Amino acid sequence: MDKILLDRLMQEKTYPCVSLIFPTYRTAPDNQKNAIRLKKMVREASDKLEQELGKRDSNELVEKIKDLAARVDISRTLDGLALFVNKNIAEIVDIPFRVRERLIIDKTFATRDLIMGVNRGLSYYVLDISLYRARLLSCNRDKAQEVTENGFPVMSEFPDLELNPTDFSREKEKQIKEFFNKVDKLFLNNYFVNSAKVVLAGVQKNLSFYKEVADVKDIIYEQLEGNYENISAHDLGKKAWEVVREKNKKERHNALNEIQRAVSVNKLASGLSEVWRFAAEGRVNMLVVEEDFHLPAGLDENNTLVLDTSNLLEKQIMPDAVDEVGEMVLEKGGKVVFVDNGTMGNYQKIAAVLRY
Repeated sequence: MDKILLDRLMQEKTYPCVSLIFPTYRTAPDNQKNAIRLKKMVREASDKLEQELGKRDSNELVEKIKDLAARVDISRTLDGLALFVNKNIAEIVDIPFRVRERLIIDKTFATRDLIMGVNRGLSYYVLDISLYRARLLSCNRDKAQEVTENGFPVMSEFPDLELNPTDFSREKEKQIKEFFNKVDKLFLNNYFVNSAKVVLAGVQKNLSFYKEVADVKDIIYEQLEGNYENISAHDLGKKAWEVVREKNKKERHNALNEIQRAVSVNKLASGLSEVWRFAAEGRVNMLVVEEDFHLPAGLDENNTLVLDTSNLLEKQIMPDAVDEVGEMVLEKGGKVVFVDNGTMGNYQKIAAVLRY
């Protein structure tokens, strides 16, 4: 998932922001249902916008949604699809996991699924380096596709590097680092367009050299030691997913442990109302939430969260306050971690580790 796009979407705060999110199918014959569902969602969005804004004022946005929908390749979707449209933005996002169907017209975009995709590490890069070439794979879970643009694959300008692999003279080491420095800069050009975690693959000595010259070291999520020069992108993707999945599992486990430690030092907030209050104050260091927890809510005149929306007007209700609080935490420099359903039972499905 694209963190840069997520940041752009989160910056939009003007009504109406239209989010169309629905599950899709990857393979035939089920993927034929994608077009039917997309057409239904576009029609519902058009009708709702006309009801809220009137036919004349909604017409431009409706046409923008229809134009965007026409660009969707319904035969090449993943497990979910999202369309985000307002006066400034028109974006299509493929989602690599099942999502709940939602049409949301609000003052912000419904970015929860993108936040979860970014933080669960479902999409990532594999940068496979050797002494004579570097290749870049774009991965989604265990599916990998080699990047063949923006400078990749990169071939070494020093053809003798792969000869005498045990020779690490000062001159050869200089050439290796020069090559890896070039690779790193080309990789960062890709990373800053579509930022995702990266798995660094290669023999241990090359990994060490690369990390010495890397400009941004903290984006290396995990490493895969070994010689993968003759392995296919498909097979390397499967090996990389094993280490990414295990790292993701450890991070979720660590988040739950952080909750227990926060309880012992009185730095834990739980339940949506309490978490919202501390998030608004900028006190949340880490938000931990069950992945399928959604809840509408509103705000009263004191900006206090109201869970009982029965006496509120529709325009006062946030379709998903969990989505909103996640954005708030990220905007104030906190972290959001999604955990498996049922693991937060003692904390009303959502908790926050506080800074103070």
